[in-house]
Amino acid sequence: MDLIRHLRYFVAVAEHRHFGNAAASLGLTQPPISQGLRRLERHLGLQLIDRSPAGATLTEAGAALLPRARLIVDDSTRLLADAAQLFGGLQGVRWGAIPQLDDEVLARCTHALHGASASAEAPLTTVTRSTAALLTDLRHGLLDIAVVAHPAVIAELDAGPVITLHRNVVVPAGHRAAAAEHPRAQMLRGLALATAPREDNPPAHDLLMDVFRRHGLDMAPQSASTHREVSAAVASGQCYGLATATATVHAGTSHRRMLVDDVALRVRIVTAPGRDLGDLTYALDRELLRVGS
Repeated sequence: MDLIRHLRYFVAVAEHRHFGNAAASLGLTQPPISQGLRRLERHLGLQLIDRSPAGATLTEAGAALLPRARLIVDDSTRLLADAAQLFGGLQGVRWGAIPQLDDEVLARCTHALHGASASAEAPLTTVTRSTAALLTDLRHGLLDIAVVAHPAVIAELDAGPVITLHRNVVVPAGHRAAAAEHPRAQMLRGLALATAPREDNPPAHDLLMDVFRRHGLDMAPQSASTHREVSAAVASGQCYGLATATATVHAGTSHRRMLVDDVALRVRIVTAPGRDLGDLTYALDRELLRVGS
């Protein structure tokens, strides 16, 4: 059992007196919080929280153990922060981006960060992961800075303004939407949306699905996180997808400008609190604004 993680859940529930609010503060959904707390209670042989429709209240045992649990959680957070600063000083900059950014955007952002780094010799490590995974890595001190999709739960982290990046709709090359002078959303009926799975970032996924439902497109989505995966799904003739404006047009696909505001990719630059990353944040922000202009 991950004792520190489950103690963190306990402290959050105790402070918020509500499982849903505790989950939101940690950037998680409610089920893992509830399950983790029950594992902790079984491990300790004590009931820490009384559950009721009105919320969550501390038991006598929970109230007695809460101060010690807070100390352990706070100490673990400080240890991770200290380790991140030491590791960062030795290893350079570690940054992450969501897979919805195409290769050109990723390369431009990486180049901008390299130019803004304090030392040209310091290594720059790039990872591509889902929004949920990037936020977790930031909270654990494994990353310095990341570009994530908006909206997302970013509690405990520092985030900049929302930046809008244009996206095209990717359709099969022989599809009627590929040949139409003015393609419309209704032409996509019968195709499934190839997009990142919901667990990558539930708020943004649900918002995107609502957009297509309003246009009468309600087929079950097909999992495809990267532009490569989207292109392969679309080239099969069974799906449509989305791609940032500088993404490569692969064989068997066509990129169409349609539903412009509805399908735009909105991102934010997120950093762990207490880190002086102003130069890096500014460089990344300027480059993303240039991409979006």
